[in-house]
Amino acid sequence: MIFTKFYIRIFKILINKLSINRETIYLGTNYGGWSLIDQPKLKNNIIISAGVGEDISFDVEMINKYDLKVIFVDPTPRALQHLSIFKNSLGNPKTGSYLNGGLQPIEAYDLTGITESNFFIVDKALFNTSGKIIKFFSPPNKEHVSHSISNWQNNFKKESEYIEVQTISISDLLKKHNIDNISMIKLDIEGAEIEVINDMIKNKIYPNQLLVEFDELHNNLLKGYLRATNIFLKLLKNNYKLVKTSRYPNFLFIKDSFV
Repeated sequence: MIFTKFYIRIFKILINKLSINRETIYLGTNYGGWSLIDQPKLKNNIIISAGVGEDISFDVEMINKYDLKVIFVDPTPRALQHLSIFKNSLGNPKTGSYLNGGLQPIEAYDLTGITESNFFIVDKALFNTSGKIIKFFSPPNKEHVSHSISNWQNNFKKESEYIEVQTISISDLLKKHNIDNISMIKLDIEGAEIEVINDMIKNKIYPNQLLVEFDELHNNLLKGYLRATNIFLKLLKNNYKLVKTSRYPNFLFIKDSFV
């Protein structure tokens, strides 16, 4: 326990020292929003948003600001229901306000200028392999929508409720939709981000901006911090820089050539 606390403290100190200062903007709600660099190349481009739940405020604001295409990747039933309602509400103006928490009313989104050409939905779990049927573990709080491949939410217990979902890798996702390069990847996938980033690096898929929530860091367990340390070092080795942001454990990495 003492070593774990010491390791976490050193990890946070090093992360702060390694982070660079860059001007960022914030899009979305307090719950589902993200910091990013306002990059002109994002306009009319394509981004992957993996793990959307019932708050797509970030994605909607990205579409409205940059007129880009979002690939929504989420197999959870409630997320797919939220996306279905969103799809059926295209063209509607914003008539409501964002709420606290992870469930946003469709009326809070400005959908006046959004068409089906601005997105498509992938009802699979982003992982390091494709076509595999895996367990997607339910959160302990039934009010929460996010499921997890690693089951970090239940402290990695094997005896947990789950649904079965099919996986898809980033490389296969890009090939399937004839996408040569991607400007941004957002990963909020409850513990699977480590495997996905490893697969991304293995296949030389390097988005200009990589937005990641390292969910396992919420639990303050040594296992999660060791996994995060390993992937941080790999990203730095592959010429990514860490940008200072204020929503730990959400991180923004930018490609060195983009700095």
